[in-house]
Amino acid sequence: MRPLLPVVLALVLLVPATPWPAPAAEDKLVVYTAYEENELKTFWEQFKKDLPDLAGKASYIRGSTGPTMARVEAEKANPQADVIWGVFNDYLTGAATKGLLEPYAAQESQAIPARFKHPENMWQGVTLLTVAFAVNQKKMTELRLTPPQSWADLLDPKYKGHIVMSNPSTSGTAYLLLASHAARLGEDKMWQYYEALDRNLSQVTKSGGAPGRMAASGETPIGVALAYEVEVAKRQGAPIDVIYPADGIAWTFEGNALVKGAKNPQNAKRFLDWAVSKAAMTSYAAWRGAALTRTDVSVSGPKISEMNLIAIDFVKAGDPAYKDRLVKRWLEKFSR
Repeated sequence: MRPLLPVVLALVLLVPATPWPAPAAEDKLVVYTAYEENELKTFWEQFKKDLPDLAGKASYIRGSTGPTMARVEAEKANPQADVIWGVFNDYLTGAATKGLLEPYAAQESQAIPARFKHPENMWQGVTLLTVAFAVNQKKMTELRLTPPQSWADLLDPKYKGHIVMSNPSTSGTAYLLLASHAARLGEDKMWQYYEALDRNLSQVTKSGGAPGRMAASGETPIGVALAYEVEVAKRQGAPIDVIYPADGIAWTFEGNALVKGAKNPQNAKRFLDWAVSKAAMTSYAAWRGAALTRTDVSVSGPKISEMNLIAIDFVKAGDPAYKDRLVKRWLEKFSR
């Protein structure tokens, strides 16, 4: 029998070559974000400057953290977002636990310290948030009060009726504080602290931003608030100071993540690479000052990452079961 190889080769040469189909070009990028609109204007302009081709395909949908992440979960079977940008890490950890995120280590993410990243690269943190005392100078003078310098100071009877804080069942800031005190004191002592603090509170607000706004307007002399929001109010002329508690600063950070099942994953990864870059971090600094996770970006003033931050396990704090348990007990004890 004659060998078949020449015949086979001849047939192959007669068949037109059919190239493998190239991957479809991704013509969109949808970003869900919880950054405030005034910040986003600055951040998005930098993105357009750095990656104009990608920015031409991109759009963002802005919302508060809770509704934004609820939307991601509701769309799990048919994701509409490709990227989550600037969302509290405890919510991102919860989303990872629910299978809503895909691991991705953004380029240059090695410049971000490990404490600001998920151990399995489900998210990387970019902008830091701290909780401090918003102290209205004018009101304090009128009441002849000296400013508190620590969490322990807030329990002094002289501050009774002069402190406003928010509700951890409705405010991410307040839950951050609750989880931070649990880490700082242990749960038993934390509840004792809250019982003593509750006696000095004049109001518990639904919104995490309300205590700072009330201090800025003079409705209360002391608000427990996000420091950067108070700094913004101060720059706008409010007679207000930020005091970082000496016995430990409650903190968190906003991070970025790749949505599982994203329809435009390559565009999403390009955006995530940009979102941890020096250029992006510099744009964040325009609003956040030194509140950045990268320590190699030039900023003025003390770096928050070098302050006396409370040691907190964010993976634990972001676990939905842990969060639900703490919040439920707070509601049972202190709901008004």
